[in-house]
Amino acid sequence: MGWTASLRFVIHRGMVDSYQTRYTLLRRAADSNDEAAWETIVSQYRRFIIYMLRKMNVPQNDIEDVAQQILGLLVRDLGQYDRDRARFRSWLGSVIRNAAMNYFRRQQARAVRLCTVSPDIDLLNTGHPAEINIQIEREWAVYISNLAMERTRNAFKGQAVEVFEMGMDGMLAADIAQQTGLSVSSVYTLRKRVKARLYREIRAVAAELERE
Repeated sequence: MGWTASLRFVIHRGMVDSYQTRYTLLRRAADSNDEAAWETIVSQYRRFIIYMLRKMNVPQNDIEDVAQQILGLLVRDLGQYDRDRARFRSWLGSVIRNAAMNYFRRQQARAVRLCTVSPDIDLLNTGHPAEINIQIEREWAVYISNLAMERTRNAFKGQAVEVFEMGMDGMLAADIAQQTGLSVSSVYTLRKRVKARLYREIRAVAAELERE
C-alpha cells in the first residue's frame, strides 16, 4: 500500500469525518455583499476544484477557465445549498462534475474523453447520487492528505520524510537503513516523528476547511 492510499485509510478512520463544513461562512458567502466571506470560500476550495478537474482529465490548458465557471456557479447557486440534504463537499462535487460534463459536451468529444478518465475515479460516468458521493468523499480524503503531506515535507529537513515515505511504500526498516546509511533505530525514530507531524497536519487542514 502506497503512502497516499495509507493516508486515505487514516482519514476514513474518522480524522476528517468528525468535522462539518463551516455553515455560517457559507451563509455569509451566499450574501453577495459579503466579499470577505466569498474570498475565504474561494481560497479554501479553489484548489480542490482544480484537483478534481485534473482527476476528470480536463485538459490543463482549459482547467482555469472551467474552474472560473464553477466559481461563477457557486456565486449564483450557493444560496440554494441545503446542509440537511448533503455535505457541502458533496454538493460542490456535483457542481464540479456537471461543469466537467458540460465542458466535454461543448468540445463534442465526450465519448473519447471519457475513455481516458482515471480508473480510480469515474465521476463523469456514474449517475447514481450515492455512488457519486462515495467517490467525492474518497477524493476529498486524498485531497486533505496531499495538503497535509505538503506541509509535513516543509516541516522537516534531511532524510526524515524520505524515510517515512519508504516505510509507507512497504520497505522494511533494515532495508531503509541500508539504503540511507542510517541506523535502524534512527529509521524508527524518524518515521515516528514524521507520522505524528502528519497526523497533526491532517487535523489542521481539516480544521481550516471544516469544523464541528
